[in-house]
Amino acid sequence: MNQTQQVLNDGTVSATSAEVLRNCALTWLIPGFGYWLLGRKKAFYIVSGCLFAAIIMGMILGGDAFPVTGEGRLRSIGAICQFGMGLPFMLVKFLMSRGTPLSPTYDYGTNYLLIAGMLNWLAVMDVFDISLRRK
Repeated sequence: MNQTQQVLNDGTVSATSAEVLRNCALTWLIPGFGYWLLGRKKAFYIVSGCLFAAIIMGMILGGDAFPVTGEGRLRSIGAICQFGMGLPFMLVKFLMSRGTPLSPTYDYGTNYLLIAGMLNWLAVMDVFDISLRRK
């Protein structure tokens, strides 16, 4: 047992800070991968499947991947939400040009990309709680 680990009341060993950080970082980079590392493969398939479906739908519908540089506060919040996708966000930014706001599906596609980022932020928080044995 490591010096940074503690034995909990139920006899399990708590995770180290490095393990928790690794799980959260990998969940952010590769959506849902922290579940795989924690042995929750079913959760990995569900979360990553939903997230990639939302990303693909957002791309098909011509959504806008918000720029990280400032275009106003509201768009900056959207960029933070979409940045939650991790590596797929970089892929979306590389593969897609800015969406066309006059397109009838522009808003739907943008919302799908926002949902994908927010879903992954929630997955990161869930992996954090699971790694700390709170859940």
